[in-house]
Amino acid sequence: MSQMTGSVRFIQVLAVAAATLLLGACASPGGDSVYQQAAGARDDPKTIERLVGQAEDLTVVDCLLPGKMRRMGHTITWVTRPRPVKQTATDCEILGGQYILFDRANPDTALSVWMSAAEAGDATAQTYVGEIYERGLGRPRDYAAAALWYRKAADQGNPRAQLRLGTLYEKGLGVERDPVRALDLYRKAAGLSEDKVVYLSQALAAARASQAAAASKAAHQAQARAQFQQIRSARSSSDQLLQKAEAQVEQAKQEVVRSGRRTRTLEQPTPAIATRSRLIDQYVAVTQQAESQKLVSESQRRIEELAQPIVAQR
Repeated sequence: MSQMTGSVRFIQVLAVAAATLLLGACASPGGDSVYQQAAGARDDPKTIERLVGQAEDLTVVDCLLPGKMRRMGHTITWVTRPRPVKQTATDCEILGGQYILFDRANPDTALSVWMSAAEAGDATAQTYVGEIYERGLGRPRDYAAAALWYRKAADQGNPRAQLRLGTLYEKGLGVERDPVRALDLYRKAAGLSEDKVVYLSQALAAARASQAAAASKAAHQAQARAQFQQIRSARSSSDQLLQKAEAQVEQAKQEVVRSGRRTRTLEQPTPAIATRSRLIDQYVAVTQQAESQKLVSESQRRIEELAQPIVAQR
């Protein structure tokens, strides 16, 4: 509840700040800005509510698009299965889709949105189903079911599923605890080749089984420390890329907000609407890029945390 309240508060503050900047920039010699003439007084509660609603329209949601109408010959007509996609709330409404904002989601409805696609083999949908079971949304936590769906998606190369399944193996939730398996899954999620963590894997296996000879263990430790430093350096670079990606998301969001106000207040023709549609597509794309970079950075961090006690041994 506190997270939802904080999110709403942030959106309100963002909307008020954006409105203030626009009002100041567009002020006319007579004292009234173009936006004031179109949207109302600066302190008008209806104006603030309208701006808050516009910011909420940019929320990326789980959108269930209607199926396609297909026809065979002159007599057979049918509708295909609905398609789950990630889309902004506004575009989901325009396309006739149905969606649930996360903070107000009905978990049973969210599960039904993704389950059919997951059963059909869609890796992204399988990952979302796994997260619903892992987090216990609307039901007791079921780590075994979460591991089942994560494994289906991880086998298809989904990095988010590989990261989440690795966490279950590291903590022994729903599966037998296996740090070596967890490390391998983190490696895949981070996009690293097997040789990048081979000594770390061997060091973990030796520590777990306690069967490695002293000389062999020392050699593995030296190589493991070298790889550990490489992973740490790579994570630092990934964190910088993540910060840049998040900044691009915020910039794209602001461009969409500005284009929407220009289209509404200045009554621009169709080209302005086409430009807004392009900006929304760009916003969704950079949001997904930031999410992918976040997965890489988080996977590298998990490798570092998991390997830290091993490389610290003498």
